Amino acid sequence: MTQGEQKKLLKEILTLSVPTMLGLMFETLYEIVDMAWVAKLSINSVAAVTIFATIWWILDIVNSIIGISSVTLISRFYGAGDKEKTVEAIEQTIIFKFLLALIVGILMSFIIPYILYPISGNREVLELATIYGRIRLITLPLAFSSYTVNTALRCVGDAKKPLYIMTLSGVLNMILDPIMIFDIMPYVGIRGMGLGIAGAAYATVISQAIAFFVGLYILMSGRTFVRIGFKRGIYFVKSLDIKLIKIGLPTGLESLLRNMGSFVVMKFISSFGVVVVAAFGICIRIIGLIAMPIFGLQMGTGVIVGQNLGSSESERAEKAGYLTAKLSFIFMLAAGIILALTPGPIMGIFTADEEIIRIGAAFLRYFTIAAVFMGPAGSLSSILNGAGDNMPAMMGALISIWFVQIPLLYVSIQLLQLSVEWVWISYIVAYAVHYYVILRYVKGGKWKDKCVI
Repeated sequence: MTQGEQKKLLKEILTLSVPTMLGLMFETLYEIVDMAWVAKLSINSVAAVTIFATIWWILDIVNSIIGISSVTLISRFYGAGDKEKTVEAIEQTIIFKFLLALIVGILMSFIIPYILYPISGNREVLELATIYGRIRLITLPLAFSSYTVNTALRCVGDAKKPLYIMTLSGVLNMILDPIMIFDIMPYVGIRGMGLGIAGAAYATVISQAIAFFVGLYILMSGRTFVRIGFKRGIYFVKSLDIKLIKIGLPTGLESLLRNMGSFVVMKFISSFGVVVVAAFGICIRIIGLIAMPIFGLQMGTGVIVGQNLGSSESERAEKAGYLTAKLSFIFMLAAGIILALTPGPIMGIFTADEEIIRIGAAFLRYFTIAAVFMGPAGSLSSILNGAGDNMPAMMGALISIWFVQIPLLYVSIQLLQLSVEWVWISYIVAYAVHYYVILRYVKGGKWKDKCVI
């Protein structure tokens, strides 16, 4: 590839990725603001939101299975110039994901207290997490379907509108949070609704619902490169629905392995007490913000890979993945240096509790090492995701979490009863192993011959 071709490819990647990066960063920023407001209620409230996040990650399996398949199918159909199939793939993804999320959301609302009990730590945390979780589950179908709307827009090359939608949702959430959480809103002294942790959940579900309906209007109004209409109502295309499950099933299994692994890791973390859980919850929000540009690059590159494979340009697809991996490494290295130098002040934004700041600062320092493996691994995975070859990602999760991280935690925490620092060390080891596994699969090159349409 000549230098001019490489610059053109980089421009394509950034055109799709930068708006996605900004949208995801803003989405994560409002989650951080949400956590900052919740932190003003109590440490138990922070712990409650943190442990529910573990359940949300498990629920994300539904989103992952259908979502990653839709990226492959929509981008390939669009890359091949078949707009009719592109529209059909978008409609099927929205319908299929909505119904699956509805079923899962209803079932989970009944059993959530029993799932949260082992990691809750105390009765108040369990009660708060159950209240918060059941409200969040109300709009699970709309939340997951809104992801599909944004994915569809990106796959047809319209990355700016998802940015606008996520920004709208984030701003609305940040406005609603203090109004719905507090009796008297901090800093302004105006009376609020005083709903406590339930208010934080309501603010989120309202903003997610609005994001879905705005995005759906854009797709149905013809304000982008394709127009959906649901002219056949709620319908199913068996061959396409099977592909939506089949292509994404390994990703769903990866999410299951990864998120169940997170549940087990949370069990180890919770053994150190509510203060450690609260510190971890704040750190996860901070890391989420830092990682969003990488996820944005990954989403943009997955679309580029799918489009290029759809037009039979596998070498260009591979170059896009490697180029993104280099960008990810540079970004995560820079972000890691900032975290390593200023962890205390960053934690201090969220809490004045010195013990939480001390624990969180230690985790952020350890994470700076894990970050340099995390970024490139995610970017290389985008090659496989765009190709529809999702089995390697599942193997990466299985090996790095279940064969490496969890056994390491069992030995260090359960058997040897070492300090919480070993939880943080386990993340470094797990991300390093995951990077190695993904790299081996990408270099193998079998993904180039993956046939999905």
